[in-house]
Amino acid sequence: MLYEVYTTTLNIVFYNYIIKCFNFQAYASKIFARMFQIQLRYFQYILSLAIFIGILISSKPLIAACFVGLVLVWLTEMLIGQFDLKSEQYLIILSILLISFSTIAIQSIYPGINNTILLISSLLITVVYFLFQQVINVYKIGNVFMVLVSTFLVNGFIVSDNFQENIFYVSYLYLLLLFLKTLATYINVQFSNFQFFFNFFIVSAVFIGVTSFYSFNSINIFLAGFTTALFTTLLTFLFVKIRFEHEFTTQLSNQIYIFDFLFAFITSLYFVDSLNVINGLF
Repeated sequence: MLYEVYTTTLNIVFYNYIIKCFNFQAYASKIFARMFQIQLRYFQYILSLAIFIGILISSKPLIAACFVGLVLVWLTEMLIGQFDLKSEQYLIILSILLISFSTIAIQSIYPGINNTILLISSLLITVVYFLFQQVINVYKIGNVFMVLVSTFLVNGFIVSDNFQENIFYVSYLYLLLLFLKTLATYINVQFSNFQFFFNFFIVSAVFIGVTSFYSFNSINIFLAGFTTALFTTLLTFLFVKIRFEHEFTTQLSNQIYIFDFLFAFITSLYFVDSLNVINGLF
């Protein structure tokens, strides 16, 4: 009798008070969606602030950890654009994030591991995982593989010796681009027809301007700067085009463009091999 009264009371309180008054849907994916849509942006700016603090205290591990965190947050953001968090597809996002985080953890623990084998293994695990999923768009799976490979390569680049030796230099470039790109959102430059010219110009100006304070050959500086700017512009366009989250993009379009642009810049440093180009190592 007491048990029935107890369960009835809980049902009345839960369904009539919590759900009706607060419009709260009690399943994990809804909570997850709410958290991701609001909190991801805070994480990115907090990690960017932590990079600045890392420069002030000269902490390379802190800066490297923040860059890896920014990459994983960007991957999360891309994944929630491919899969519906209001359904059980949020488990797919968690699984892909686990695979991506596992690869960077393995690279950090075992620096001498063969990255090619590790990448192929992670892709095979992802393929096997998707074989057991239903109602998944093949095009979206292709997008997942693209961003997964991109984040794997960038994370490997971040923990590499070449990046670690130039980590403060890259941090200066990143923070300047973040500031200028954020400032540009207030004058709607990135939503105009000049957004591609602006992206190319801002990367070229920041890259060449900052690098000019170092004792590098001018030809190498201009070559690396313009090539990095070109790849950044193209990759930014690509990343924006593969997004599917219409409601999410409408609400947070400014910040989405900013961090797509910044991830494209870090990716371009890897593909162009800019850190070696400025040193004359082609």
